[in-house]
Amino acid sequence: MLATLDPGAPFPLGRDSIVRRVAAEPVTALLVQRALVMEVAHPMVGAGVHHHSGFRAHPIRRAWVTADAALRLVFGDDEVARGAVRQIYGVHDHINGALPDAAGRWEKGAAYTAHDASLLTWVWATLVDTAETAYTRWVRPFTAGEAEAFYDEMKAMARFLGIPDALVPVDRPAFSRYMDDMLDDASLGSGAVSREVARQILWYRHWTVLPPVVRLERVLALATLDPRLLDRLGLRPSPDDARLGERLDRWLATGYRRLPRPGASVPRLYVLLRRPSIGVARRLRAS
Repeated sequence: MLATLDPGAPFPLGRDSIVRRVAAEPVTALLVQRALVMEVAHPMVGAGVHHHSGFRAHPIRRAWVTADAALRLVFGDDEVARGAVRQIYGVHDHINGALPDAAGRWEKGAAYTAHDASLLTWVWATLVDTAETAYTRWVRPFTAGEAEAFYDEMKAMARFLGIPDALVPVDRPAFSRYMDDMLDDASLGSGAVSREVARQILWYRHWTVLPPVVRLERVLALATLDPRLLDRLGLRPSPDDARLGERLDRWLATGYRRLPRPGASVPRLYVLLRRPSIGVARRLRAS
C-alpha cells in the first residue's frame, strides 16, 4: 500500500497544540540519534538510507534540510505545513531500490519505496515514541488528558502526512501494542545494512561535526533504546559511554526542568522569517 496525500486532510496543530509544546523543548533534539536508529532498524528503511541519504558526505546540509522541513511542518500554518509535506514527498519520489541482502522475512532483491505506507507508519511511530520519551523523561510526565491529546494530534498528523487510517493504531493502548509487536519482530534490526547504518549514525565521523556532540547524542540514545533492538543491532556502549549516559540521564531528569527555556516562540519566529524564502529556488527555475 502506498501513501498518498489527501488535500482534504485538515492541518491538526493549533496554537495551543501539545505536539508543538513537546517539539519546542530543546531537549527533544537530544534523542535525534535514537529516532534515526529505530527507523533504520527496519531493513527497508535502512536500505533506503544506505542507498540514498547524503548524511555521510554532507551532514550539515542533510540535517538542515530535515530540521527545516520539520519546523515548517510542526510550527507553520496550513499552507506552510502542506508545502513541507509536498517537499518530503518530492524527495521520496526518488527513493526506490532493492535490498542488497536478505534481512528477516525479506529476501535479497526485495523492492522498497519511500512511499510505502507501512514504512511511513514505522517512521511516524518512532517519532511519536521518541518525542514522548524525551518529554516525559526529562521535562515532566504527561497528565492523562495530555497523553491522550498528544496521541490524538500525532494520529491526525499521520493522516496529514498521507498515512492511511487503517495503518495507524486507533488509540494509545493500540499504539503500545504496535510498538511492542514491532520490537518483538525478529526482522527489526536483523539486516547487515541496518546494523551498519545504525553504527554510522551513533559513531558518526565527519570534520564538520564535533565528536562531543555525536557522543552526547550517542550515550543518550543507547541509554533509552529498547534492549531488544540493541541486541539485534549489536549495539553496546563502552563502559565510559554507559557511565556518561547514566549521569546525563539523571541530570536531565532532575536539572533540565529548572533551566529557562524559550518555548514555541523561537520555532514560530523561524517559520515566520523563513516564509518569504520558501519555494524561491523553484520559482526562479520556473521563471
